[in-house]
Amino acid sequence: MQTSSPPRSLSPVALRIRAVLNDWDPIGVHRIGRGWPDDEYDDLILPIMKALEVAPSVDELAADLREVVEVDYGLPTPDGCHDAARSLLALSH
Repeated sequence: MQTSSPPRSLSPVALRIRAVLNDWDPIGVHRIGRGWPDDEYDDLILPIMKALEVAPSVDELAADLREVVEVDYGLPTPDGCHDAARSLLALSH
């Protein structure tokens, strides 16, 4: 999975993915304080939607999430990859 340009408009599914990502907050911007935009993680929405199409396991999706934060964002592995993956997979059921 790689980051992509954020979608121009968000479908209901994309909005739910955004909510999961903001709750997870893998780079910690929302813990710093108020004022961070809701679209901070929108570059992950389309890749996640594409990943969900193939019905990955929790471990596979968590590994993809971990990789995108480490490689694309250049940050250490965030906590909660498996929890975020479970929440994202629950959206597709």
